[in-house]
Amino acid sequence: RGEGEAGRRHRGPPRRRADMNLALLDPFSHNELPEVIEAKLEVPSTVSVCAFNRRGSMLAGGCDNGHVIVWDFETHGVARTLELHEAPVTSVSWTKSSRRLLSSGADGRLAVWDVLGACVVQLLARENLEFTGASTHPLRRDVCLACSSSTVVASREVSLVFWEAAGPRSLALLSPDAPADEPAGGGGEGAAGGSGGSRRQPPPLVACFDKPGERVLIGSGKGLVTLLDLSGARLAEMQVAGGPVLRSLALSRDGMSFVLVCADRVIRAFALERLFEGGAAAGREHQDVVSRVPWALAAFTSDSEHVIGAAAAAEQKLYIWDGDRQLAKLLDGPKDP
Repeated sequence: RGEGEAGRRHRGPPRRRADMNLALLDPFSHNELPEVIEAKLEVPSTVSVCAFNRRGSMLAGGCDNGHVIVWDFETHGVARTLELHEAPVTSVSWTKSSRRLLSSGADGRLAVWDVLGACVVQLLARENLEFTGASTHPLRRDVCLACSSSTVVASREVSLVFWEAAGPRSLALLSPDAPADEPAGGGGEGAAGGSGGSRRQPPPLVACFDKPGERVLIGSGKGLVTLLDLSGARLAEMQVAGGPVLRSLALSRDGMSFVLVCADRVIRAFALERLFEGGAAAGREHQDVVSRVPWALAAFTSDSEHVIGAAAAAEQKLYIWDGDRQLAKLLDGPKDP
């Protein structure tokens, strides 16, 4: 104990023994949170989605011009430029091995890339459809999860896509024509309008696999979060208090929690087990109560202890909260021109 306290008072370069004792006495003092935004990557087009590979050595970005750019994150140089999509790229997702990359686009294309060869090895193309998001299976490279919306009618779908030798095969988990996440009766999203008869496109669904890839978590535009198995059977569901539109959904690295970006400018974090209790829940709420900034994305840190929120504003700000909802860091980036 005395040695640990001495190590805490020590102002010079820490010794290994003192450092080890300090970590045992106060493990939270050694959480490595970023202090500043270190670098800015130059891109030829607006990057709307991005994802690191498992090792953190490569970064893939999906551009509004349809290109997918892969950076070597150690040198910050462009390693590959992948060209296929004819509309904005809506998601990018790495396989576990980092040899392949999944991209989805608003052009109705879902592509699996061989990153080293810079070529498409699997392709699914649909007419009158846009893929609003997709993610690879955490363990298998022959299956992925895809969210889509029709471009001609007010409908949405979450499906599994199996990359088979005979061609891709889809299995719908949540059907757009009978969306169980919408309230029964008239007046729901996508219902026919009055005299005009026009139909408003409902917000896209958001979805992700759980950590072992045995279940799928789906969030709807009405604030309903549903847990399904891979056959589509419902296992649990929960209503987010207030029923806000859900913009994004992400799972923590340990698989124990998930975080939602909501359209009411609040980020909400929940334990995965909370789904099995049903009913309505508010979760741990994170927001900028002064500026009331909207959020572009939210995720957990690699240790699953902190929540990160990226502001959807000209000022590129990252907020980092601890488990007690206290703001631990606020990182200011360059302002968009």
